[in-house]
Amino acid sequence: MAVHGQQNGFLQGLKFVRVDDCGDVRTPFPAKLLRALNNLKELRLSCLPELKCIWKGPSRHVSLQSLNRLNLESLNKLTFIFTPSLARSLPKLQRLYIIKCGQLKHIIREEDGEREIIPESPEQDGQASPINVEKEIVLPNLKELSLEQLSSIVCFSFGWCDYFLFPRLEKLKVHQCPKLTTKFATTPDGSMSAQSEVPEVAEDSSINREWNRNMGWKEDGDSCL
Repeated sequence: MAVHGQQNGFLQGLKFVRVDDCGDVRTPFPAKLLRALNNLKELRLSCLPELKCIWKGPSRHVSLQSLNRLNLESLNKLTFIFTPSLARSLPKLQRLYIIKCGQLKHIIREEDGEREIIPESPEQDGQASPINVEKEIVLPNLKELSLEQLSSIVCFSFGWCDYFLFPRLEKLKVHQCPKLTTKFATTPDGSMSAQSEVPEVAEDSSINREWNRNMGWKEDGDSCL
């Protein structure tokens, strides 16, 4: 479908998208629609067996600055979620739920042919700006993170960023992720951190493991969420 000026104007006001049980959807946001996502607040995708990527095409100048919630479930051909440029445009993201995506290997990965060279940038208040983009990225407002039944996930980021910080995270679930090498740990000030690509599978990544800011870690089905 061609995207004309009038359609782009309509999509600029798009705030909520939900796509369920559509067998032929390969990508919900082709290249011509990416620039219309500035006001998108909530995205829910589930039971899309042919979906291979969420955002199609170059994403360097695309912003998800308003995105508050992202739910992904039963997307069996999806292998990654964000490019590095999109990961840096998430200052308002509060809830990220990823469930039953059998081929998902990384949360963040460079697209083929879109390798980025990114200079250091100082942290700005309220912005998801990396302190050192090769080593650390901050998602300043993420409050809930769930990774469940992801049989292929290996790490948060592939070949781009080693360390993630979630200063306002309140709830974390990691369930049945047997290949996950990303290690979650709290910092001295109580923030949650994630270190990608540690040498071996992270301890307890394949069993029920949950964390709550007020109650700490709970395991083996002892839910704290």
